[in-house]
Amino acid sequence: MAGKAVQDTQDTNEATDLLKDILIVQLGVAGVPQQTIREIIGCDINRVSRIVKRLKPRKLRGEA
Repeated sequence: MAGKAVQDTQDTNEATDLLKDILIVQLGVAGVPQQTIREIIGCDINRVSRIVKRLKPRKLRGEA
């Protein structure tokens, strides 16, 4: 019985972490500053930096 509860907790934590990572990506793509992302998500700035630095810079409209 306890094994099932532990497994459910792990699945929930993994799902929560994945959703946080997706939100970090979306906010990074939208151009939100990393410190603001950290405040919104409530996580370590290193996690935000690690994810956002891998995003390609946005091209401005009209740029070829």
